[in-house]
Amino acid sequence: MISQKQSRGAAFAAPCLFLALLLSSGFANAAAVDVNPVRVDLTRTGVSAELRIRNEDSTPVSMDVVAMQWTQSDLGEDRLVASDEILAVPPIFTVQPGEEQIVRVAMLGKTNPDAERTFRLLITELAPPEGTQGSGVTMRMQISMPVFVAPQAGSAAPDIQVQSVQRTEQGSYVSLRNDGNGHVKLQSVTITGSAGTFPGQGQKPAGQARYILPGATVGIMIPGEVGVPQRVDITSDRDGSWGHDVVYSE
Repeated sequence: MISQKQSRGAAFAAPCLFLALLLSSGFANAAAVDVNPVRVDLTRTGVSAELRIRNEDSTPVSMDVVAMQWTQSDLGEDRLVASDEILAVPPIFTVQPGEEQIVRVAMLGKTNPDAERTFRLLITELAPPEGTQGSGVTMRMQISMPVFVAPQAGSAAPDIQVQSVQRTEQGSYVSLRNDGNGHVKLQSVTITGSAGTFPGQGQKPAGQARYILPGATVGIMIPGEVGVPQRVDITSDRDGSWGHDVVYSE
């Protein structure tokens, strides 16, 4: 079983975009595009936010924007389904070299009365016009940007609980559950055991940049041998920290 000793504190870091490269026929690299801000926060229906997309490349770049509803499965896997509840205008555009395009984002659907809603905008570089491609591989950029819609009343905040801890040959598998009404973006998950702490100095933090949406449960594998796990400490990028003692009973 798990007994909890929870502490919260300030922990802030700059958020980051998730980038993916799409492959198609051609002979060019992905465009150099700067997007600001790197996440969208909406407070209620009808309120819009602005994205500024600047082309830092030497050639024009065309992009389209598609809204997706973002949920997580029982195993913590991200699920994206096309949604018409988020409006992005214009949905398709071309940005000339050195210029900037403003995209306005608004919530058209209903907000939840007491919990945050989560979406993503997929901003994808379009293929160049037919006949302009070379005989190689074109790397096209796709940006997956989170969109968070606040509840109708009150504020949204995460509440991270340790659901279970299992020892494996690879390390410790920690299952975390978000009992709050808002998302969390993990900065690190640290486990302390009878034989030491992982990750230690100079080791990469586990769970970094992983989101846990409201009501979702995700598993984090923490490599390394720490003996019998005794405590799990979780920090986030902006929503504080949590500490839970792990107590095993026969």
